[in-house]
Amino acid sequence: MNKKLFVTIFVFAAVLLLTGCAKGQMPSSWTGVTASEGFVYLANATNVYAVNVDTGAQVWKYQVKASAYAAPRLTGDGQLIIGGYDHVLYSLNPQSGLASGLGMWPFKGAHDRYIGSPLVTSDTIYAPNADYNLYALDLQGQLKWNFKADQALWATPATDDNNVYFGSLGGKFYSLNAATGAKNWDIKVDTAVLSTPVVKDGVVYVTTFTGNLLALESATGKTIWSKPAADRIWSGPVLEGDLLYFGDISGGLYAYDLKGNLVWQQKLNGGIVGLPAINNNTLIVGTDSGNIYVISLDGKDIVWQAMVPGETTGTVYAPPVVAGKLILVAPTDGSNFLVALDGDGLTKWVFNPSK
Repeated sequence: MNKKLFVTIFVFAAVLLLTGCAKGQMPSSWTGVTASEGFVYLANATNVYAVNVDTGAQVWKYQVKASAYAAPRLTGDGQLIIGGYDHVLYSLNPQSGLASGLGMWPFKGAHDRYIGSPLVTSDTIYAPNADYNLYALDLQGQLKWNFKADQALWATPATDDNNVYFGSLGGKFYSLNAATGAKNWDIKVDTAVLSTPVVKDGVVYVTTFTGNLLALESATGKTIWSKPAADRIWSGPVLEGDLLYFGDISGGLYAYDLKGNLVWQQKLNGGIVGLPAINNNTLIVGTDSGNIYVISLDGKDIVWQAMVPGETTGTVYAPPVVAGKLILVAPTDGSNFLVALDGDGLTKWVFNPSK
């Protein structure tokens, strides 16, 4: 784990332990990346960019009033949703980057920053905010309901269509009725939840910042099992088949089955902050040492390993994103803003914003 990540984790932990309150705190942030239908969308500082996925050319740029870092999300009816540090949730046209036209709106009802990306379903946007609230909006940006948790919400919720599940920086985990926002249950977990849960067959799987993978009954919140990692966990897990994959900030990479059995683990060079990506029966993982690993899902083979290209490599905090045959990596503090690698780890193009 490099010095910068250590400082970020230390400061974050100190905020939680000493103040007991995370509202209004400024996290260290990295570029949010989403790819869909020939475009890559990036949120970084005061700008949102659209980039052509084949060429790496900038298509448009939209400036927000304050920083935006959460990965943009697309709706089924053709909107690009971005949450900002200016307390605004923006709806943009993904083709043009314009904030005007049919269905394009701002939601200004929150009172703090959007740190995590919203969850988008066929008819609802569930937006977690650092003001402790989960806001449920329709696709026209109108508030359906909001629910106030115990502390700030930094992670995207998950849903099983009937309910939404999410955790807070206060170490509580919630289940709400997806349609009404009524609370089904909440439980106290060991510490802050910075990750998006996974729901399958009546079980919710979630990691905690202390470094535990939990399996909870979706109907009651009762803990089915809990498994520790070697160090703290920022994100994860990701589910592929019947295995859960996640990493810790010391570089531990884990695969657990749904019964809580450790299937395999590896130690990588550098801490793992971003969620792993899945592509062609491989796991794609970035580390804070600037490494990208492509590993077989059974953990037996490192298919290839590469450093992020550039005069300054930077650190890979943001999750890698798969776009067709490309792997997109947005390093933090590197000389390149966004890098596209092919299936062999070779650089296809590099994007750096026009000035």
